[in-house]
Amino acid sequence: MKVRTAQGAESHSGLALRAAEWRAAQEAEAEDTRFWSSQWDSMEAGLVLLRNTAMEANATAAESKANATAAAADPAMKHHSKSPLAGLKLNLNPKTPADLAPTLAMLKGLYEDGKERIGTLNAHEQDAKRQFEEKQALHQKRLNEIEARFKNHTLDADFRANETRDENRLWSYWDHVREHQHRQFHTSLKIQHATLQKVKTMIDMYEKTISGKADKKQVEQQLAKVGGGMLPEVVLLQDMQDTAAKFCDEALAEVRSEKAVLLQERRPGHGQQSSEV
Repeated sequence: MKVRTAQGAESHSGLALRAAEWRAAQEAEAEDTRFWSSQWDSMEAGLVLLRNTAMEANATAAESKANATAAAADPAMKHHSKSPLAGLKLNLNPKTPADLAPTLAMLKGLYEDGKERIGTLNAHEQDAKRQFEEKQALHQKRLNEIEARFKNHTLDADFRANETRDENRLWSYWDHVREHQHRQFHTSLKIQHATLQKVKTMIDMYEKTISGKADKKQVEQQLAKVGGGMLPEVVLLQDMQDTAAKFCDEALAEVRSEKAVLLQERRPGHGQQSSEV
């Protein structure tokens, strides 16, 4: 009788402690959701900027192609080209590098932002992993304590079952949070690395176009595909920007899908056990 009375008192104080732990777990999940929401928003903004840059550049390239074709038919039109790449020769010695410089600067800024974001993602993942391991150790310690009390007869079978159930339920919630964190991390890191690669490719092409160091063999190959009516630098930039724009469309779809999943998982009543114990 004394054992059950003592267990009842411990159970009452344990309920209050468990309720506090549930609140802490849900607050931690909410904070993690805010972090990932801000990261997805930032990645989406960067991809939209990159896509718009590629699309605008493609519009410029299309204009250059039309001007070049018209100029071939009417030499007098050669002086009316509005493309910032107009007038560039096959020797890749651009005469208007200043026209490309602002976009190049923007791309470099986007690249630096991406590198900084990768650092933030890695730091967040390491911190989340450390916290999870601490929770895991505490969970195992509590299970061991429950078993020890049962074996020394200070905890009967019913209380043992209840406390084990409650502890496992709380741990299951933390395990879900960690699984969610890990998936978000790997998906975001994959997209961010791929985005950096596309941005780096665009930066390299802009720099080569401005400096006149683009690969002449590549230029000749591209010219052979479209004929001689289009400026070589425009051909290279357009091909590269077409690829970048398609990548951005695919990456944006994935980012927006992850954002939707994030919001869905945080809806009241969705998913895991509530704080009622």
